[in-house]
Amino acid sequence: MSVIDFYGPDGWGTEGTAEELDRQRVARLEITRLVADRFGEPLAILDAGCGDGSFLDRLAKHLDRPATSYIGLDYSQHQLAKAARLPYWFQQCDLGLGIPLPDRSVDIVHASEVIEHLVNPDLLLTEAARVLRPGGHVVITTPNLHAWYNRVIFLAGVQPVFYETSTRSTQVGAGPLGRMKTDVRPVGHLRLFNRTALVDILRLSGFVPVRLRGAKYHDVPRGAQWLDGLLRARPSLSSVLVAVARKSASVQ
Repeated sequence: MSVIDFYGPDGWGTEGTAEELDRQRVARLEITRLVADRFGEPLAILDAGCGDGSFLDRLAKHLDRPATSYIGLDYSQHQLAKAARLPYWFQQCDLGLGIPLPDRSVDIVHASEVIEHLVNPDLLLTEAARVLRPGGHVVITTPNLHAWYNRVIFLAGVQPVFYETSTRSTQVGAGPLGRMKTDVRPVGHLRLFNRTALVDILRLSGFVPVRLRGAKYHDVPRGAQWLDGLLRARPSLSSVLVAVARKSASVQ
């Protein structure tokens, strides 16, 4: 069975946005922090699930490191066609089958809003550990199953936001919130994590968690945006989880 391209020409979010999302900002700052002490050292940064390449481009311009290589992988040929305008190395692949790079070939793996789309998220992380050089890091962002609003609506019998059980409609399980999702298409979420689950799967896959931060969700209703911004300081309650983890020395 072929993978559904939720981000293809007929899918969700195909036009993208020029605005940097909060989760992208947090991830970019974390990557900047990781490379700050390695000035002049040649590095390779992989964006697994790179989409149209806009994050890689923003990161490269922010870091301004000529000796750094930037690599982008994605399943969507539609998104990669847009990424072709950029001067980085891109390749189409199914991350559910692995990362098509040699062992110990990159220093940082960034995977933003990817792990929740995979049937086997463990494989993505073990593959990330394989392609990372000793001391390398992974930066993961993913929706938080236990976001503050999910804790409330779950008690009301409504399926948590971000959690999808249908490939046809996000109204399935939405109850009274279904009216807000009339024109919203599924994005292909299969696995959702809370803070504990994300830390656990990182450790299981050969990583040592370094930091866990929260980020805002760009589509929170306007009247609740202030609360979402306030609670991002508490990762267990935030809309989005941003995890930084180091490859364990015991992993070859």
